[in-house]
Amino acid sequence: MCTVLILLLLLSTSSRLEPVEGIHNMSLLRSVMSVIASRENWKNTPIFVGHRTKRDDINSLITWLHRAMEVTSHTVDTYISARKIKPFGHYNMNADNAVSLFFCHSSQELIWYNLNRSLRRMRPARLIVALPNQRSGSYKALLSVFKKLWHYQFLNVLVLHNKHIYSYTPYPAVRFYKVDIHSYPLFPPAARNFKGYVVSTPAENDIPRVFLFRDQRTGKRLIRGYGFRTFIEYLHRHNATLQVTNPNQDFGPTSSVNMSRIIQLIMEGQLEISMHPYVDVPEEMGDYSYPLVVARNCLIVPVRNEIPRHMYLLLPLNRWSWLLLLGGVFYISAVLYWINPGHENSTWHQRVGLNFLDGLSRILFISSPTSVQRPSVRYFLVTVQLTILGFVLTSWYNIQLDSFLTALVVGKQVESMEDLIEQQQQVLVKHYEASTLLRHVEPQLINEVASLLVGVNSSEQVSALLSFNRSYAYPFTLERWEFFSLQQQYAFKPIFRFSSACLGSPIIGYPMRSDCHLESSLSMFIMRIQATGLLQHWFVSDFNDAMRAGYVRLLDNVLGFQALDVDTLRLGWFVLGGGWLLSFLVFIFEHLRLNTGRSI
Repeated sequence: MCTVLILLLLLSTSSRLEPVEGIHNMSLLRSVMSVIASRENWKNTPIFVGHRTKRDDINSLITWLHRAMEVTSHTVDTYISARKIKPFGHYNMNADNAVSLFFCHSSQELIWYNLNRSLRRMRPARLIVALPNQRSGSYKALLSVFKKLWHYQFLNVLVLHNKHIYSYTPYPAVRFYKVDIHSYPLFPPAARNFKGYVVSTPAENDIPRVFLFRDQRTGKRLIRGYGFRTFIEYLHRHNATLQVTNPNQDFGPTSSVNMSRIIQLIMEGQLEISMHPYVDVPEEMGDYSYPLVVARNCLIVPVRNEIPRHMYLLLPLNRWSWLLLLGGVFYISAVLYWINPGHENSTWHQRVGLNFLDGLSRILFISSPTSVQRPSVRYFLVTVQLTILGFVLTSWYNIQLDSFLTALVVGKQVESMEDLIEQQQQVLVKHYEASTLLRHVEPQLINEVASLLVGVNSSEQVSALLSFNRSYAYPFTLERWEFFSLQQQYAFKPIFRFSSACLGSPIIGYPMRSDCHLESSLSMFIMRIQATGLLQHWFVSDFNDAMRAGYVRLLDNVLGFQALDVDTLRLGWFVLGGGWLLSFLVFIFEHLRLNTGRSI
């Protein structure tokens, strides 16, 4: 008897625990989809089925979709984990050719995770949410569904409950409203007016993208930078409000934004977007907007190897040219020895010496040390050719030398990782950027380059750069370099230069949460300001603000007029001293030879 009672109790309990299958208004759903089909076509219908949905209703709906609507259906339920589901974008499905159906009972079902995963990057797709008829239709109950939709950033939504159709807007706060089936458009249009919607984001120093300073006249804290200007103009354009989450935090000129912390906040859902542009954001961490710039990331290196002014005399011709001219002097001397008339009575030594000086004078385009009374036709033709050669050679040499004297001439600069290793130039990098830098180095050079990296925090790197510490090279994107290089626009001698040792070309855009509702309108706005040239305009105007705030300064290292001093003529003194020494040795040799001849 006890066994029978226990069995009856278990059966009654199991019957109470069995989920009650909900009944949806399928006729209303079909009417809505028929209206959509009369206005625009679609090819794919993803169907997300919750655990309280009648399978017969779903099967009947799929048959109707295939026969009447002539579309393909894709059914998703909770039997497969959301992590194992590939987004529908991998199957050539997009927001324009899909209308999704979502059957659920509450905002706490597991099917929501499948919906979020499957429609990754397809938030603009049309979505119809069907709620069971017996579910509560109270304001609070429906609002919880719309808040869930907003949590996953679904905006192009219709919610069907009993005989009613609802949609919603999150601007400036989540609120829903009834929709008539005959209204046009049926789905809510893309919002262009955010109606004062508040966008919260921190603001820190990240020159030239975002930087803060206080107005000397009013004492108010101002924000500048092309990243901030683009972001604030976008919000103004769409009637949104910016809320800086750290308004009372002061930042020094050498401070730098901690982007790893901001990306972490975005990944955790505590921040929907950041005003600080950043490089590519990994997909598991979030998304990013259309790129503001696609800039090369290269090393800026200190200008080195300045050539002393006394070496300028050698620079117009390279080493092989000097050797060729030296050989030409001997060759011309030999030619003149055979064709130069009027020296039959001179000794061999005298003729060789005179012809060598004559050949040297032809090359230098100066007067010949010999005079010819009756030149032959052959001598005349050779002399004319040598005169033209000397004129062209000395003219080009003087032009090249004059150009060197108007500027500081430098030698070989760092243009590759091999040059970096050869000159043992240390590189100052942020700790978390060292691994990224080494990924762009050739495998056989990784160990040698790694030994030259000096890891510091962001503030130390910015401080060293702003003080023009020439002991290090720095990895810099081109847009940052164009801003900082304005400091040396009037400098006679540049301090840093943008090298060809590059580390890729990162995409710089605004990081944001996955499938952020701001992405499409922000990307369109960025493309428009790029077409109008506003970014370049903000670059120049922001530099003036940064200079007034003390972040940057103009460098005026003009050397002015420099007279030719003793050190500048060092090469001439070497030649003169060498000539004196050679003359002294020849004099001693002749003197000894003369004394030896007399003694004999």
